Amino acid sequence: MSKIFNVRLPNASPQYNPQQFDQLVRSLEQIVLQLNNTYTSTVDQNQGAAVSWFAGGGGSAGGGFAGPIRGFQASTGILLPYAMLMSEEDQANIGTTSENIITFDSPIFEYGIKVASHTAVFTGEIDDGAGSAGTVLDVTAVTSGTLLTGMIITGTGITAGTRIIAQVSGTTGGVGVYTVDTSQLVASTTINGSRASKLMFDYPGQYLVTFRTQVSNQDNAVGEFEIWAKNTGVNYPLSNSRFDLLARKSASLWSHIVPSINGIFTVNDATTEYLEMAWWSDRPGAFLEHYGVGTSPTRPAIPSVIMTIAFVSAEMY
Repeated sequence: MSKIFNVRLPNASPQYNPQQFDQLVRSLEQIVLQLNNTYTSTVDQNQGAAVSWFAGGGGSAGGGFAGPIRGFQASTGILLPYAMLMSEEDQANIGTTSENIITFDSPIFEYGIKVASHTAVFTGEIDDGAGSAGTVLDVTAVTSGTLLTGMIITGTGITAGTRIIAQVSGTTGGVGVYTVDTSQLVASTTINGSRASKLMFDYPGQYLVTFRTQVSNQDNAVGEFEIWAKNTGVNYPLSNSRFDLLARKSASLWSHIVPSINGIFTVNDATTEYLEMAWWSDRPGAFLEHYGVGTSPTRPAIPSVIMTIAFVSAEMY
């Protein structure tokens, strides 16, 4: 924009006459005309102001929100954290006196929310405790991390998909004896354990969580099923829900229910806090079941777990 030149306006004293007032109006018109003729639009100016207002925090001085809104796209507006997560695998009941931690393997989309894994590296062997094939995992040293139930373990000679289902003795999560779900004979070797169950958040705030599972019961008896949330390994207060399981329909047809819960999860420290979902059933044959694509007619696959998470507010009460 160029510099504006304009004639000197008349003094107000003692008072304007009609000619002076007309001169004032004409001068203002000339200023507006010069502004309009010399202004060049700066496209990035509006976007920069919006980013400063929305993403810069705010309060009464800076504008925007009291807590910063993360993410901004000029073409679509504010982009808030969200995720839709699934599992395309069956998840077995590790025991009627144990909690089962849900894992995820299929993020459909995620922004500012992601699935992370508990990991461990250790030395161990698998047999029946007497040198033959079995389900006893004897851990003699831990290099890093903590061993957890539900971990998938990999290593030389280990059957693909082998999972830790219980700790029998020893230091919790460390050196000791464990039970795995697949019988095999593996000599002492380096083993890696991983459980993709941690839901991590890039930003603190309040999040709306909606969670659904496809539960099947193989047992010929009624039972119970409970599901709840855990915050950084600790049970989330009052987050549990109970559902009834029907007995199976026949020896080859299971009964099914689809428990669904929702709630608000509060993240105070995004660097350390994480959300996990746990379940329990008094029926050994209860499990979370995944179904493949159906035919006649063609139908989508059914995930064993589906979760959606959406950012609600940066304010925490």
